[in-house]
Amino acid sequence: MTNHDTIAHEEHAHGHPVVSWQIQIGVLAALLFFTFATVLFYNAENWIETAFEIHLPNWINIVGAMTIATIKAILVCMFFMGLRYDKAINTFAMLFCLFCVALFLGITMIDLETRDRVYTWKEGEITLGGTGKGLDTPAIDARFDSSPAPTINTAGMSIVDFRREQAIEKKGSENAYWKYYYAKHTDKRHTADTQNFYAQLGYDNNIVLPDANGAAPRTGLTQGLFNAVDPNQAHTTNTTDNAGH
Repeated sequence: MTNHDTIAHEEHAHGHPVVSWQIQIGVLAALLFFTFATVLFYNAENWIETAFEIHLPNWINIVGAMTIATIKAILVCMFFMGLRYDKAINTFAMLFCLFCVALFLGITMIDLETRDRVYTWKEGEITLGGTGKGLDTPAIDARFDSSPAPTINTAGMSIVDFRREQAIEKKGSENAYWKYYYAKHTDKRHTADTQNFYAQLGYDNNIVLPDANGAAPRTGLTQGLFNAVDPNQAHTTNTTDNAGH
């Protein structure tokens, strides 16, 4: 064997295989045939159910459609992807990837089919938004204490405000609730305390005011800091203040 023949042999051994046009046309014809077979299978199911007035199980449709789709995928992988002419390790790699996909889908299906064994309210079809219940759903009653599991029906209220309303109802009155709350938090008045139970219960005496010996820390936002102010009005106010000084 000459040097030229050796180089040509190595290029042929490591190069991409050239599939004849007859094989490619044959594979194309087979794919078109199985595509037609998918439509034919679907119409045959409908005809059988109508002619014999029966209902075929869903698994028949799934098995038939997936069988045809699998055959088409094998043809594409063998000839168009060149796995038939490539090393066996590449076919093994592709099959392993497909196995992993099937494994993940299988575990997900098992979870969806059996999760009601742990939580009965998870039984049934999956709907958009989970159970279809949310924080902005209308109230079931005026007290907001009745809602379908598992979500909490707050009638649009925030979770914090909703829980506070529940606690006030449980204590019997707002006075009892704020008395319970301020017994643990005596440092400042809560913003939700609109009736100023903080002062009514005598806790405002605990406020430390700044003096010459030291400053008193203050937390929270300055009142009116983010209020909307008309720029023209603000300019007029500043001009008046400057004139007064």
